[in-house]
Amino acid sequence: MTSSLSFMGSYSGISMDTINQMIEAESGKLVQYTNQQKDLTNEKNAWKDINTRLDSLYKKFDALKETSTFDSKAVTNSNDIAVTVSASTEALEGNYNVVVSRLATSSQLTSGTIANMNNKPITEELGVSGELIIKTASADSGTLDEQVTSIEVEAGDSLKDIVTKINDKAKEKKTGMQASIIDNRIVLTDSNMGNRNIEVTSDSSLASDLALDNPISTSGTSDSTKASFSAGNSAELAVNGIKMTRNSNTITDAVEGLTFTLKSVSENNAVSTVKVAEDTEKTIKAVQDFVDQYNSTMTFIDDQLDVGDPSAEGNTTGALVGDSSLMRLQTQLRSMMTSSSNDSNQSLKGLSDLGIEVDRYGQAALDTAKLKEHLAENSNTVQNFFFRTEAVLDSEGKETGETKEVGMASQMTTFINEYVGEKTGIITTKAKTIDGMMEDLDKQITKFNERLETKRTRYIEQFTALDVAMMEAESQLSYLMSQIGTTTQQNK
Repeated sequence: MTSSLSFMGSYSGISMDTINQMIEAESGKLVQYTNQQKDLTNEKNAWKDINTRLDSLYKKFDALKETSTFDSKAVTNSNDIAVTVSASTEALEGNYNVVVSRLATSSQLTSGTIANMNNKPITEELGVSGELIIKTASADSGTLDEQVTSIEVEAGDSLKDIVTKINDKAKEKKTGMQASIIDNRIVLTDSNMGNRNIEVTSDSSLASDLALDNPISTSGTSDSTKASFSAGNSAELAVNGIKMTRNSNTITDAVEGLTFTLKSVSENNAVSTVKVAEDTEKTIKAVQDFVDQYNSTMTFIDDQLDVGDPSAEGNTTGALVGDSSLMRLQTQLRSMMTSSSNDSNQSLKGLSDLGIEVDRYGQAALDTAKLKEHLAENSNTVQNFFFRTEAVLDSEGKETGETKEVGMASQMTTFINEYVGEKTGIITTKAKTIDGMMEDLDKQITKFNERLETKRTRYIEQFTALDVAMMEAESQLSYLMSQIGTTTQQNK
C-alpha cells in the first residue's frame, strides 16, 4: 500500500488529497447520523431530568399523605434549662406547668484500694481468680427485680480485663451494670436509676481481693481502704401541681403524647411553662414544597416543548418539542391542579379552596393566610382533601371490606407513577426505545464508515492503476518514437 500511495499521482496528478476530498464529499450522510445521535442523547437526558423532577414531586405528595404532616404539635417552653418537652401526634393541645425538684440518679459502688495493684498499670495481671457475682435490685421491692452479672476471673487477668468482662456480660445479659476504672478503683454503676442496692460476692476471696465487699455508705466516715456505696434517687417533679416520682429522667407516662426530659432541678422552684399547639408551619411547609416542585417541573417541561422562533435563523428548540407523551403530562398535571371534586362529603373541592391558584402559564402560587384559616378551623378537612381511605362498595352499594386510597395526593401519585414506574413507566419505555435507536445508529455508522473505507481503498487502487497505465503508455510511445527515428535514419 505504501508503494502504491507513493506512486499514485505521479502521472495522472490525482493525489491522496484528491481522494480525501472525494471521500469527504460522500460523507455527508455521516453528519446526519451524528446529528441524530446528538438529538437522541439530548432527548434521553431531557426525559431523565423530567423523571428526577417527577420523582421529587411524587415524594412531596407522599409527605401530604402522612398523618404527622397535619397532626404534628409545636412545643414552646419558658424554661428548657430544667426540662425539655417533645410532643407526638397523640398529644393534646394545652398548657403545662412543670417544676423539677430532684433528678433521678443511679446507685454506685466504688471499690476500696486494691492491694494487688501496688501502683501497677491497669493492664498488668492482678494474680487473683474466682467467680465474681454482682447483684442489683430495688431497695423497695427486695429481690423482685433482681439482676445478676456473673464473670469468671482468671489469675492472668488485669484490672482492665475484669472491668471489660463485667461490661461485656452486662451487654450480653442486659443486666444494666456498667463498670469503669477511676484512680485504679473499680466503679460499678447501675444504669437502672432510683434507689437500688448493689451487692458483690464471690466463691472465694475475690470480692475481698478487689475491695468490693462490705461497702460503707458515702454518708459515713470516708475510708479509702473500703468499698463505698451511694444509693440512687428517683426523679421528683410536679406537672400542673400533681407530684410524681419516676426512676428515670426521661418520662413518657406523665401526659399522653408528651416526653419530659429532666435536665436539672428547677432553680427556686421556677416553673417551666410548656405550651402544646398544632404545628401549622409544618403543614404549610409541606404544601409550599409541593407547589414549588410543581412549578419547577412545569417550567422544565415548558423548556423542553419550546419551539423557539421558527422564523429566526439558527432557531433553537426544546429537546422534546412535539412529544405527545410530554404534552399529555403537561396538560394532565395542570388539569389536576385546577380541577374540582364532586364529592358532596368533602367541604374542600379543589386546591383553590386552600389558597392555591394556577395562572395562565401553568404556575401555581400559595396564599398561606387562606391555608392557615382552614388549618385553624379543622386540619382534618385539609388532610382528607389530600389523602384519605374509603370503603370499597360493590355493585349494590354495600361495603366489600376492602378500602381504597382517594384524595388529591393519591390521584397525583398514581398518575405520576405512570411515568416514573421503574418497569413499565412511560419514561422507562422511552429510554429503552431511545437506546434501541442509538444502537441502530451505531450500527449504521459503523457500516457507513466501512463502506467509505472500501471506497477509499478502491479509489487508491483505481488511480494507482491509472498511473501505471499512463506510465506504460508513455513507455510504449517512447519506444515507438525511437523505432520511427531508427527507420528514418536507415531510409536516408
